[in-house]
Amino acid sequence: MQRVYHIHDQCCGHASNTLDKIIAVAIKEGYRELFFTEHCPLGKNKYLWRPTQEMLTDLHNRIEKANIKYKGKLKIHFGYEAEYSKWNIKFFHNLTKDPLCDYLIFGNHYVGDMWKPNAKLVMEDVTKPEELDEYYENTVLALKSGIFSLYAHPDIFLQNYRKWDDKAKWLTKQIIELSIKYKVPLGFNANGLHQIRNDFNYPSRLFWKEVAKSKAKVLIEADAHHIPTLSKSWLEKAKREAIKYGLKKNLVDKIDIKYLH
Repeated sequence: MQRVYHIHDQCCGHASNTLDKIIAVAIKEGYRELFFTEHCPLGKNKYLWRPTQEMLTDLHNRIEKANIKYKGKLKIHFGYEAEYSKWNIKFFHNLTKDPLCDYLIFGNHYVGDMWKPNAKLVMEDVTKPEELDEYYENTVLALKSGIFSLYAHPDIFLQNYRKWDDKAKWLTKQIIELSIKYKVPLGFNANGLHQIRNDFNYPSRLFWKEVAKSKAKVLIEADAHHIPTLSKSWLEKAKREAIKYGLKKNLVDKIDIKYLH
């Protein structure tokens, strides 16, 4: 294991990681590449757990200095984890022009217009089948856009929905088919293993057993907000869990990054 995908810094507002601590772990564990995917800034979004553009610029500058310091030992890449929304497609396409952002991964955290009070967090508020329709609609638009390199925690919609009904099964099937069609690997989220294990908390056994029946590619993503989830032992734990769900043939340890510049 030489590379780690999906890493956050404390500037996101809900992580304890710092760049210095992340680098120390990376060198100790023998990683060669780190792929930061900090949450994109959402401006006046009502949820405050997002970095400002100033914070991202500072983090990017510190990463650039670290790349000079550790040249030949460690390469740190920088991109964003971003949503996608029919309410403001232009905003997300503008991220592709952000000089700081080399690549994007898709993290579908909202339904509704995320700049207005009716926005709902998928993992906390979504309970109705019609809300899964909107989750699906945003997924189609996002993967079809061609700007995303990875679909992070695609099973997050089950977190609060907590029903394995016809709608949930339908959405799972659609996500799998879209992943294959648009060649966007699905992220098996190691950070989710901190949660109490059941059929609905991601990574969801129900969702991934369906993926295992397909040819969709699956990447173990750290989604590291805290130092312990950066360790090889934690990522190996996630890999064992994925294999237990039947995903051994689906797993890849490297993905094609769609560089934006």
